[in-house]
Amino acid sequence: MIKKTLRLCLLLLIAAAPLAAFDYGGRIGDTAEYRGTTGGSLSLYDSASAHMWVSALFPVPGKLRVAADCSYEFRYDQADGSLKHILDLNLLKVSYSVPAGTAGTLGASAGRFAVSDATGIVFNQVCDGAYAKLSLQGLELTGYGGTTAVLNAQNVAVLTPADSSWNPDFRSVYVLCPAYIPAGLSLAFPSLFANQTLSAECWVFADASPEKYTRAYGTLALSGPLYSSVFYTLSTTAGTEKWETLSNLSKASVSFYPVPQAVVGVSGTYASGRNGFLSAFRGFTSYTSASPYAEPEYSGLVKAEVTGSYTVIPGVCVTGRGSVFFACPGETVSYDGWQWNVSAVWNIFSDVQVSAGAYQFYAPQSDRNRTVLSASAVCVF
Repeated sequence: MIKKTLRLCLLLLIAAAPLAAFDYGGRIGDTAEYRGTTGGSLSLYDSASAHMWVSALFPVPGKLRVAADCSYEFRYDQADGSLKHILDLNLLKVSYSVPAGTAGTLGASAGRFAVSDATGIVFNQVCDGAYAKLSLQGLELTGYGGTTAVLNAQNVAVLTPADSSWNPDFRSVYVLCPAYIPAGLSLAFPSLFANQTLSAECWVFADASPEKYTRAYGTLALSGPLYSSVFYTLSTTAGTEKWETLSNLSKASVSFYPVPQAVVGVSGTYASGRNGFLSAFRGFTSYTSASPYAEPEYSGLVKAEVTGSYTVIPGVCVTGRGSVFFACPGETVSYDGWQWNVSAVWNIFSDVQVSAGAYQFYAPQSDRNRTVLSASAVCVF
């Protein structure tokens, strides 16, 4: 199905090339990681991938753009000796926008593309669906509806209940995701006062399986500048599972730009456990609060973090991060570990990039400790 869809898209784009601004290209890359428990032996995890993409901008009233991206990925995990071959359609998007009023824009997109909620934690993944946005002076209204049923679970991790009937075979090159119907609506007031932006959004993820593990979230957020080089974001999210529980995710962050080539950030995140009248928070997309290789998910925890990045010279950027975690699954709060990581990216040429990084997570239980050393290279053509 994926091959047929991509072939049809390519044929349509090629046929329309004389009438449109047509572009195409590819990307190959490899990421090698040595992973393991701190103080123990490290094992190799390698991911090699190849992407092909096409795009076309059509000369019609308004702006009409069609874009597609497909990939092949090979994964090897020395820890368990597993080999995986993965095919995916990462992007198949038709976008159109027209002016609305004297200073507004009405845009719409349909197909497969990346979608995120306001927090970037609840829902942050590729999805199939349709999106519309109306931007007016002082007002932005956004709506989205879609399905996860034909996404590749090799690349998209949706959280499911413990008794889920979904039983995937991850030895396949394409594994269908559990079927949910996400729907979201967002209302934002840019520069409502003193250049501050107030936004509200709600998301519902209707479960199409027999478990009916429907989840819903509502978020309020306020963001903007404190001074010319200091910016903040505050948000709080109420969540529910099967309309039977109430949970909370709250975030606060401040970013400071001391010089144009540097940024320093401080943030704090609370994801409720069974704290008083609140139930344990659980998002829709799997998103771990530490490294992607370590637990825990955003549930029953408090996280404090300091980040920084600096562009040493044009094309070379160094990033560092330190975090400390506290667990609050019930009525008590306890220390749950800390992490650090540092990475560097070098754009050697406009089409060649290399990077390297190191990461460690230390938990009170030594078997949860993690060390990751990584190196990657990407070439675009």
